[in-house]
Amino acid sequence: MYTAVSLFSGIGGIEHGLARHGFHTRLFCEIDPLAGAILKKNFKKTRFKTDINDLTELPRCDIVTAGFPCQDLSQAGAKQGIGGAKSGLVRKLFELVRHVPENRRPEWMLIENVPYMLRLNRGQAMSSLTRSLAGLGYQWAYRVVDARCFGLPQRRPRVVLLAARTSDPVNVLFDDDFKKPDLDGKPFDIDKKSSYGFYWTEGSRGVGWVREGVPPIKCGSTLGIASPPAVWNPRRDFVGTIDIVDAERLQGFDPGWTDFSNAGVKGKPSFRWRLVGNAVSCRLSSWVGSRLVAPGVGKRDGSPIVPNEPWPDAAWGQGKEAWAIEVSRWASDATQERLSEFLSEPLKPLSARATDGFLRRAQVCTNVVYSPNFIRSLGRHSARQPTQAT
Repeated sequence: MYTAVSLFSGIGGIEHGLARHGFHTRLFCEIDPLAGAILKKNFKKTRFKTDINDLTELPRCDIVTAGFPCQDLSQAGAKQGIGGAKSGLVRKLFELVRHVPENRRPEWMLIENVPYMLRLNRGQAMSSLTRSLAGLGYQWAYRVVDARCFGLPQRRPRVVLLAARTSDPVNVLFDDDFKKPDLDGKPFDIDKKSSYGFYWTEGSRGVGWVREGVPPIKCGSTLGIASPPAVWNPRRDFVGTIDIVDAERLQGFDPGWTDFSNAGVKGKPSFRWRLVGNAVSCRLSSWVGSRLVAPGVGKRDGSPIVPNEPWPDAAWGQGKEAWAIEVSRWASDATQERLSEFLSEPLKPLSARATDGFLRRAQVCTNVVYSPNFIRSLGRHSARQPTQAT
């Protein structure tokens, strides 16, 4: 059995996936009380800490995991960068490891975050992370992986950064490399036999279009106003939003994983969307776990990283060296599940107000060309909805 310590734990997506390959989590650290309640419900025998700033030492472990806050690094967030008040908390991870004697430091560190961090401020975040890892004597490798490649119908690219003290992270992350299948076809090339996921809250800037899938599940507002992805069924002229149970399943969790109604904490049921939207896909972390226990042979031929420029989709480094690697975002050739067959719960009809709001924004959009069939279908859907619906 391997042991893990989890920082910025969320609802345990990394650890739930690793557990499938023999990793036992000794400690969770999570400041969100609702997420903490979910961890205590689903990992009953694991120690729990609330505030990472109160940790003074790391328990002995084989791997430290950290899906650290993305609010300052995401395209939709504050864009303050790695020095922001929330995303900058990752420095605590390195402080804790630095205080451990070198021969007792964790063999592995696993860090997850959003791909926009590679471009924001010319990749300052990744420059900072890799310098910190190299300074601690770790070799590192990272790769952008779309969790959709593991079969679940949610497009969700994420940066997986893996560092090792004596092992080789290249052989964990770069051996599995597959060509992305043509899942979506041409933009807005409508097949009436398929369902299409999109962001109904967008329209003027983008839409997150996915055939037989949904775009990345969002957290919703800080007030608990959910914004679940919408699904359009062309045959029925119908648009609806997915249920929270299916959102959990789309992240690889069991149905009801985020239900805190009997966990002794108070909160709006809609807060479950924040928990799911912030989570790491369990199938992504399960893939990492499978390769940690049975690494392959990863490629390491590439080109030197250009300083002060956006970082590539994949790279590795050791000491002062950093090399860009050509690998795809597709780390698995798992059979793709069709959204229309995957969903277990009925879609909630998108209200006339919400549908009309999307249509108004789409009319002024200049960077997305919408299918006339899509626009007309949404208009017919809206006309059938009660006008008083919200």
